[in-house]
Amino acid sequence: MTNLCFTTTGAWDRATGFGCASLGLPGVCDNNEQKAVAWQIPAQSVTLTGTYKEILAGAKAVAETQKVCAAIVVFGNAGGENAFLADFYEIAPCPMVGGGAAIDGPTGRKGLIPGGGEGAVLLFTDDRFAYETETRCIHNHIIKTCEITTADPRTILTIDGEDAVKFLADRKAELGLKAEDFEHLTLSDMDDVNAHLSCPDGRIQSGRDVCKQMKLRYVEQKDVYETMRDFYNDEEAIVFGCAGLSGLLDKPLDTKSLGLFLFGEVCTVNGRPEFGNLMLSKLKIRRK
Repeated sequence: MTNLCFTTTGAWDRATGFGCASLGLPGVCDNNEQKAVAWQIPAQSVTLTGTYKEILAGAKAVAETQKVCAAIVVFGNAGGENAFLADFYEIAPCPMVGGGAAIDGPTGRKGLIPGGGEGAVLLFTDDRFAYETETRCIHNHIIKTCEITTADPRTILTIDGEDAVKFLADRKAELGLKAEDFEHLTLSDMDDVNAHLSCPDGRIQSGRDVCKQMKLRYVEQKDVYETMRDFYNDEEAIVFGCAGLSGLLDKPLDTKSLGLFLFGEVCTVNGRPEFGNLMLSKLKIRRK
């Protein structure tokens, strides 16, 4: 039996199973409550915690003796998520979901995951069950494909040869968005996995590694609630969504799923895991 437990940030010390802290649990509690929600799955699993290096070594040892069917990956806000997932997939090529744990706003406390390290991974090794993942990008309007230059994997300098700050500001003005709105308009990679952009120091920063080519995408406010409710409304699934998307909701999600809002999401696209932002990702586990 595998025990999962997801909490709001203030309740993390009450967690009793594998999970992480979230910025809200749709249909269960609001962001200000201190609450832990447990979920039992009869499938067998193995938990790995610690540094990325320690987790990769542990995954290699498990994969040598057992079949790895699926994984839930949570991150402790240490960065390097994209590279870790690529390395992990080479050891255990399986569908994955998960995301980055929320940071406690009042205290700034990070690492609200099992072990309190760089990451934690739950490996499902029970092949009596079928494991199904689904990913969705709600930004359904693709404006154009852009050329990107960077200072480092997550700092964008130019977009289509223009200063990135000015480029995005002009596009927002054209769409009638506020200058500080980095949720309705964003960039995705060519597999439709989004970045969450910000401008904390006069340069455009991304919550995930960016690519040389990315799609400029937009979602209209009228499409947000129903699209998200449709994805979350699945009582057989655990749903990982972005805290940035939750901020777009004009009313609480009323769904039956175990759903949560995180700082970045692990998405399985084209059979491989990616770390992205402003995304929805879910896992269903059914007995064969």
